[in-house]
Amino acid sequence: MGNVYRFPGSDLPPDFETKMPDDIDVKHCYRHPDRETGVSCSNCGRPICHECMIPAPVGFRCPECVKEQNARGSRAKVVTRGQTRSRWDGGALGGYGGGLSVTKVLVAINVIMFVVELVAGATGIMGGGSAQAMVNLGGLWPAAVLEGHEYWRMFTSMFLQDGIFHILFNMWALWVIGGFMEVILGRVKFLLVYFISGFAGSVLVIVAAPVNSLVVGASGAIFGLFGALAVHAFLNRGRDFQSRALLGNVLFLLVINLVFTFSAGRVSWQAHIGGLVAGAATMLAMMLAGRKDPRQQFGTADGLAVAAIVLVLVAVTAWRVLTFTVPM
Repeated sequence: MGNVYRFPGSDLPPDFETKMPDDIDVKHCYRHPDRETGVSCSNCGRPICHECMIPAPVGFRCPECVKEQNARGSRAKVVTRGQTRSRWDGGALGGYGGGLSVTKVLVAINVIMFVVELVAGATGIMGGGSAQAMVNLGGLWPAAVLEGHEYWRMFTSMFLQDGIFHILFNMWALWVIGGFMEVILGRVKFLLVYFISGFAGSVLVIVAAPVNSLVVGASGAIFGLFGALAVHAFLNRGRDFQSRALLGNVLFLLVINLVFTFSAGRVSWQAHIGGLVAGAATMLAMMLAGRKDPRQQFGTADGLAVAAIVLVLVAVTAWRVLTFTVPM
């Protein structure tokens, strides 16, 4: 802390004024006369308070000037702070909202299943464990899907983790970005993005991974959430500063994670890439390429777009199963 200096004695120096000069012109907001302000509209000059200030390329503008500008069809769209807060309300900025959080439910299910894995010997605290026990619990074994048609493994593997560091990293990422995306999308659309992304990761695993590999983890679905958030921020980048800043941060994290994906051993790049692409595509469909707020109710157009993504994934799975031949 800085030092505090006091004048000697109890009297203030003669030139120290304790009253505001009488000739100062105090302005009041033209819409709220009871509020003093020092800010004026950069277009018309009317004084405006904090509630009426609308960010403009230079300074702030009053609601009437913004309304007139929009009526003329100007390309420069101004977004109020209230609209910005509404777009990003919740998540990392304000909690998960009221009611049951599906993000917390997903984290709880993963933790419970990790305890089951430890008891069954499917994994150890530091990883490893019995591969057969992991397969019995629902691990994604491509050979079982392609030969035995055990398609349920493409979903159950999303709730299995290999070791304490695996589950800690995945659940931390799910907790942070999941809570954010759940508020942006709503519970139903959030679950759609999550499971479509996880399913897409499994599809790419059975298409491109060795048939005798064993893949577990929620990272495919989590990569899908990252992809969805990147698309949401990209489509809103021209509407508020927060979207532009968030887009840069998300892309930076994605680059770091992709470098780790392709450089570290025992990491399924197929699950990560499949989930990332599907999550981005699903968000793009839900937003109709930027023409719709994803929090709005499902319409026919975006419903058909999301259904088309699922059908493509099912078709690729069917193609892989039908064209699979047992290695000699």
